[in-house]
Amino acid sequence: MPTHSQHDWRCTCCGKLLGRIENGRIRILVSRSHPYLVSAPVTSVCRGCGALNELTRLP
Repeated sequence: MPTHSQHDWRCTCCGKLLGRIENGRIRILVSRSHPYLVSAPVTSVCRGCGALNELTRLP
């Protein structure tokens, strides 16, 4: 399995990429043309397995 960047936010269940931590914010890509920049805390449902993921503070 490849090593993931420490700035990736991944699903705790399946490991699918949910977002990337950049400059103190989380960049979430809904589609290629709709990026969202959000701050913690943030909650997301994994597109792959449907698991609920929470990021309460930035690493």
